[in-house]
Amino acid sequence: MRNLGLLILNNIKVTFRKKGNIIIYVFLPLVGVLFSMIIHSSSNVSTLRLGFTDHDRGIAALELKDKLAATEDFSVVDVDEDEISKKLLDFELDAVVVVPEGYTEGILGGNAAAIEIVSLKGKEVTAWVEQLIYRHSASMSLLSAVSGGDSADFDSLLSRIRNSDVEFNVLSAEDRSADKAMTRTSLGFLVMFVMLGSGFTSMIVLKEKRDRTYHRICSAPVSSKQYILANTLTGLIICMIQIIMIQLAMKFIFGIDTGISDIHMFIILLMFALVAVGMGLLITAFSSSSYMAGTLSTLVLTPTCMLGGCYWDPELMPDFMQKIGYFTPQRWVMEAIREMQDGVTFESITLNLLVLAAFALAFMLIAAFKLSRTDNMQKFI
Repeated sequence: MRNLGLLILNNIKVTFRKKGNIIIYVFLPLVGVLFSMIIHSSSNVSTLRLGFTDHDRGIAALELKDKLAATEDFSVVDVDEDEISKKLLDFELDAVVVVPEGYTEGILGGNAAAIEIVSLKGKEVTAWVEQLIYRHSASMSLLSAVSGGDSADFDSLLSRIRNSDVEFNVLSAEDRSADKAMTRTSLGFLVMFVMLGSGFTSMIVLKEKRDRTYHRICSAPVSSKQYILANTLTGLIICMIQIIMIQLAMKFIFGIDTGISDIHMFIILLMFALVAVGMGLLITAFSSSSYMAGTLSTLVLTPTCMLGGCYWDPELMPDFMQKIGYFTPQRWVMEAIREMQDGVTFESITLNLLVLAAFALAFMLIAAFKLSRTDNMQKFI
């Protein structure tokens, strides 16, 4: 036990002897959180600027325009059809709602025409508008069915609804989707830097082989199992420090509410830290030089983080890439965080934690087997 403690202490000293490692382990994850905050703050649209092109001029179209204009955070202006492209390209408008001719007649006939939404910003902008239009068309169709398709009765019913004395109590709910998205992106960067830091920590093995320290350690009463365990625990301790610092920074410095209890978040990230340490040892075990280890680490880290959803939502990728992503540990940790934010219990992510444990165990066993059978004591470059 004493030898194990001395090995861990030596590894920590070697790791933080270089000032650059302090930047990698401490400051870069914080920069990742700041970068995530900048991304999400710039992507939030305070007021959605909507253009409205009405080819129908019927009562149902006018009612739709009034509903959109009355919606909080919507700014609605009339736009001629020949101005649509210019205003969208000049970013004067975020989207344009185009009501086709005969929309009101279609409502009365029981077959409402489709309303077109033109935008350059995709579903992020149009999804909410689509839902409002769908609900409006559905309610107008129900009103038409009640009136039997008679235009006069339809107008009368709609007028009575407008002038009704029904009172509504509005309860405002806090929108935490932006905080959740920011949290996932921030933790995605943390996952990347945990893997990067674990790779650097694991390369202590190569450094000690290169400096012939490894040979002297093996000559002492230290088994290969103790040596590998010491490197594993060193990487795990450093990862724990990273995780705790990021959690504290997100909560007390940046004021980000993750939507997950601190202890549950720590357990999820700690399980991934085991995976990262195991992967770092595995890359080191199959590397014959520091250069080869650095290259393998880059080749493994970047693609797996992309496929695992560390940088963006996995739903943005094609289906086959989403399926491949489940073969990466990053996908399982990001899915666990997403599910916890959606309100599931901690017991519901047991499968995710077991998969992460399986990844960690497999990586460490393979690395231990390979390192224990490596007798090549050449001078590494």
